[in-house]
Amino acid sequence: MTSLKASENTQNVLGAIAGWWRNWMNRRSAIHDLSCCGAEETAHIARDVGVGASELRTLAGKWPDRADLLSRRIAAIGLDASRIQGAEPQVMRDLQRVCTQCADHSHCERDLHRDQRDRTWRDYCPNVATLDALRTEDKDRRLLRRRREWRNF
Repeated sequence: MTSLKASENTQNVLGAIAGWWRNWMNRRSAIHDLSCCGAEETAHIARDVGVGASELRTLAGKWPDRADLLSRRIAAIGLDASRIQGAEPQVMRDLQRVCTQCADHSHCERDLHRDQRDRTWRDYCPNVATLDALRTEDKDRRLLRRRREWRNF
């Protein structure tokens, strides 16, 4: 039994290292790809994304592992990221941008790993107001749908 637990721990550690390495390589690749573009092309890409060129470079260096925390947080509070992306892509892009630049990403990751229902994230998350607004919209939409169903009954 002890060797099975040790084997699981080794696999968890190796999986974490592999994930870190993969994210690091993806970030390096994104930075390299962006640096291959000229200043004009970088500015054009940044405008398309809705950020400044320097902010785009910052985002490229922090992507994708920090944006994954946003997906986990959205799911933890009962929202559907694909629904947000489809209905309000600009809001989702802004959420991702803010999350990617957040200085508390390790705190967020620990909180999500420990207990997804714990509300301490609300004290440090820069996206809390937007996420609250999305939750309110989602609740209002569900309530309106129920009222329509009741009226049609």
